[in-house]
Amino acid sequence: MSAQAPRLGNAETILVTGAAGFVGSHVVDLLLSEGRTVVALDSFEPFYPRPVKERNLARARESANFRFVELDTRDRYGIRALVDEVRPATIVDFAARAGVRDSLIDPWLYIDINVRGLQNVLAAAAEVGAAFVFASSSSIYGASTRLPFREDEAEGRPLSPYGATKVAGEALVHAHRAMTGLPIRIARLFTVYGPRQRPDLAVYKFARLMLDGASIPLYSEGRATRDYTFVGDIAAAFSALIASDADDLTVNLGSHRPYSNLELVRALERVLGRSATLDLLPAQPGDAPATFADITQARSAIGWEPLTTLDDGLAAFRAWFLEEPG
Repeated sequence: MSAQAPRLGNAETILVTGAAGFVGSHVVDLLLSEGRTVVALDSFEPFYPRPVKERNLARARESANFRFVELDTRDRYGIRALVDEVRPATIVDFAARAGVRDSLIDPWLYIDINVRGLQNVLAAAAEVGAAFVFASSSSIYGASTRLPFREDEAEGRPLSPYGATKVAGEALVHAHRAMTGLPIRIARLFTVYGPRQRPDLAVYKFARLMLDGASIPLYSEGRATRDYTFVGDIAAAFSALIASDADDLTVNLGSHRPYSNLELVRALERVLGRSATLDLLPAQPGDAPATFADITQARSAIGWEPLTTLDDGLAAFRAWFLEEPG
């Protein structure tokens, strides 16, 4: 492998891993609307039901510029063969096992998918000279009390195995940059919400409990704060990262406006027209007390600004949620 990876890819083709997921599917749809050719892969890893992920791809499947491949990133030779065939200009990697709390139960699975699988995709990217856009997480900041979080202040002290795999993932991405000259762009996502929300995440879970008349468990007694960021704004940021000519860039992608979980519930009450019953509980292991993104770097490097207010984003979520089966 050469010290500087050759740029051999097709400038119009983007390969997206984890494309059937919540954020990945929104990025795919936006890229197709921009006239890109998208090759998407997903393994339908059973963190949540396959039919949900299949519905996420419904719009993309209508496009002549879309191709889907069912493939696990842990399949080293399958990944290499696909990337060698497609020769994309950019690979956007969302193929991680998500979920902080489940990672406490089965950290081995998270390491297998989020580290070993990532290594396979990185190696294939370097072989064809594709730029690499990596979806990292605010979980890498752990319990830092220096708010808002700045990219250069991450201490590598996550609170969960999931967060640890994202720290390891960023380290692997940088190692491949050092070894091969692979162009890299790392996006640290803060709590993303909106249509196609995963059912394990707070906005979806709280809305379901409210509509079912059940009580909402609020850990840290509702005081924990999160930088809730609308998925449409996140998709726009990934489009800008793909278009960027930066060779080594790390950015926070957040709304720069944290809300407590109690404030989130009150906003959901307004949007859904329902009152919530609350069950105030102590903090859970693995949960950060606060997340808050400094987005100065994203503003200056890719011209990105989150545009969607929490109430507007929750209204868009509501419109999708009330039409979603089950």
